[in-house]
Amino acid sequence: GSSRLRSWRRRGYVQPGPACASMAAMATVLLATDGSDRALAALQRGVEILGREHTFLLLTSVPPSFIPSATVGPMDSHPLVLDPAVEEEVARAQHDEAVADLSSVASTIGIEGEALVEVGEPGPTICSVAERRGVDVIIIGSHGHGWLQRVLIGSVSKHVLHHAPCPVLVIRDQDRP
Repeated sequence: GSSRLRSWRRRGYVQPGPACASMAAMATVLLATDGSDRALAALQRGVEILGREHTFLLLTSVPPSFIPSATVGPMDSHPLVLDPAVEEEVARAQHDEAVADLSSVASTIGIEGEALVEVGEPGPTICSVAERRGVDVIIIGSHGHGWLQRVLIGSVSKHVLHHAPCPVLVIRDQDRP
């Protein structure tokens, strides 16, 4: 009972204070989004839970640019891009659009944060950024995909839960029963 709790506190296992004591001080919070309305709702709820008095990083990952050309066949696993300048222009436009979207997300949630756009698969990218930036907690939506979609494409939130270097707050879709 309470004597065990006092014993754990003396040993430093349990700190007195709010349940989320580590979030009482300013933390670095990574908000991972795919830009969907579900992700936005999840991030809003996560910020409500943790509070707005933190340093926020807003992250989205985009796939590598691919400009189809006449030399690309349907079975090519490594297509050639004829004009690297066109590929760079498309990548820059993709990046700028993603930064604008992240700024809009921050404004909607009512926070200020640094927009990060990374190229790559979402799960590994989120974990990599969290490690590089010394993130204290990641907020991500579960998106509530059905079992078939999870089997075929996997779950980003599941990957992050199993590979992140810090705690992860997964917000379940509010519309699900």
